[in-house]
Formats: sequence, structure tokens, C-alpha cells
Amino acid sequence: MKRIAIFSDIHGNLQALESILNDIERNSIDEVIYLGDVIGFGPNPKECLDLIMKSRVKMVKGNHEIYQLNEEVYNNHLTEDEKKHRDWIKNQLDDQEKAFIADLPMTVEELVEGNLFTFSHFFFNEDKTYFQPLNILGDNRIFDVAKSLETDYMFFGHSHEAFQINNDGLFTCVGSSGCTSNNTTFYTIIEVVDKSVRITKKEIDYDRKLFEKTIKNEDYPDIDRIKETYFGL
Repeated sequence: MKRIAIFSDIHGNLQALESILNDIERNSIDEVIYLGDVIGFGPNPKECLDLIMKSRVKMVKGNHEIYQLNEEVYNNHLTEDEKKHRDWIKNQLDDQEKAFIADLPMTVEELVEGNLFTFSHFFFNEDKTYFQPLNILGDNRIFDVAKSLETDYMFFGHSHEAFQINNDGLFTCVGSSGCTSNNTTFYTIIEVVDKSVRITKKEIDYDRKLFEKTIKNEDYPDIDRIKETYFGL
């Protein structure tokens, strides 16, 4: 049997990240894969990135990591407020952290008991340098994109709402573990036993009061919209 823990989109919520990693360490987990966007929105981007770097977690790039790599290329994806927020994060990161982001893969693939698992932040665009727009979730394009991929199971984030698509493979969006509006977070466990695959979601508590105190004491670009939109404050 192999057990893989996966989660995504912590978005600077240090308290949620700490709770997830602590819970994973208390369980019989063979491998941990993080699906991107450890930075962005929340008050502790640097601390969250450092914690991932010190852990045994495998991580892939999310769009918020990509934003830190080449401002000119990705400026067209961002509003002026989002650019200011990106720069606020960039000014906190040292050379080692920036190098870590640059070296992250866009995807991880593993063959387990004859099943091919693909882990990415979202579906790629045609040249595999960035991701498909989130609005493909609102029409049938997502089924065409999913059908074009040669994998048995794909796990991704980017959309903060979890969902599944069964279309010549099982495609699972695990949702955002950091952008919550209450004191619970979660991660997903994949269990592979004799080619049989079981997927479960584990919810756990985190220190929401400390998170709220931290973000309310901060004043960074776009914070009013961020607090309401992504954290329910």
C-alpha cells in the first residue's frame, strides 16, 4: 500500500499550513505533494514558503509562484492592485527562496501499481508554460482539455472549490486549504492498494483566531478585498 497526501492553495495562511503538516506527520503517509500557490493573499507568504522548503513536501509551481519569476511576461494576467500585491511578496523573499521557486517543476508524475498519477496546479495551456483560464470550468472546454491528457488520475488546485471530472480518467480538484472562512482546513489522502485507488478528504482544525489576528494587524496591497473575498473577513 502507498499513501500520498496532497493539498493546494495555502495562500499565506501559516496556521492552516502548520496544522496540515503536523497532522500528516502523525499519520502513516509515504509522500506529500503540494499543488502550488503557497504564496499570495495571506499575511505570511515568506513563512509559508520557508516551511515548505524545510519539509519533506514535493511542490509544483502555482500561478502565484510564476508571478514572481518574470514580471513582464505575466503582467497581462494581473490588475494594478494585484501587481502591487505581487511586488509586496517579492520584496520579502531572499535569493534562496526565489531560487527555490524558479527550480520548482510545473508537474509531477508517478506510476503506482500500474496507475499513472499526474499532479499539477491546473490544466496547462498549449505550450505548457502557463495554465488554462479558470473560465474553462464554466463550459465544456474542460472536458476537451481533460480528455487530451494521457493519465489515469490527475490532482490539481487553482480553483478554490473542490470538484471531480470523470472523463477518460479521474480529474480531482482538491480546492484551497488556505482560503477558508472558518477554523477548519483539510488535505486529501490517496491510498493505492493492489491497483485499487481510494481518495479521501481529511478535515482538521487550525488556529483561526491567530490567523485573523495576524491578518487584521497587517496593511498590505489589496488587503481589504483579499480579506473579504478569500478569507471571509
